[in-house]
Amino acid sequence: MMAGDNDLKLETKCYDAMEYGYLYGLNRKIPDEDWEKIKPYMRKWKRMDFVEGNIKVTGRPEGYRCLEEDVPKVEEILGITNTLAKRRANIEEKMSDPIKKVQFKDQVYNWLTMLFKSGTQPKQDLSRLAIHSTKIYDPADGFKNGAEDGYGELFIYTPSWNVVHNQ
Repeated sequence: MMAGDNDLKLETKCYDAMEYGYLYGLNRKIPDEDWEKIKPYMRKWKRMDFVEGNIKVTGRPEGYRCLEEDVPKVEEILGITNTLAKRRANIEEKMSDPIKKVQFKDQVYNWLTMLFKSGTQPKQDLSRLAIHSTKIYDPADGFKNGAEDGYGELFIYTPSWNVVHNQ
């Protein structure tokens, strides 16, 4: 875990490609008195609130979420210093320098590998897992390009488990 991971922050919870875009939620519970202050900016969502239901929504839409336009207001009310804008600027800065970009990609890849390898690895057909996934990550197209030769890694995230599929 990286330093500051326990800091209160808004994080991306889901993406609706049809209407709302990114929706954000808190990374941990807050006291009731703080909740009352931000409640006007939060809405309790369920899958049926979206035009296409499961089809065009990735992530976890269920629960209290706020729209991207309300993120700065909620962060200000709660005194959040690890803001979405700062995190995005940090990523943009790393991606603009070719050396930092490679280092950042390696760091993210190592983090994803650790995260997914610590998850469960159920015995299921890969095509079935892909159908029910909310995200699939193929770093550097290693799985796609290596499938015929029997190598590569494919990270599949589903609502109930994380899977790493090695060829």
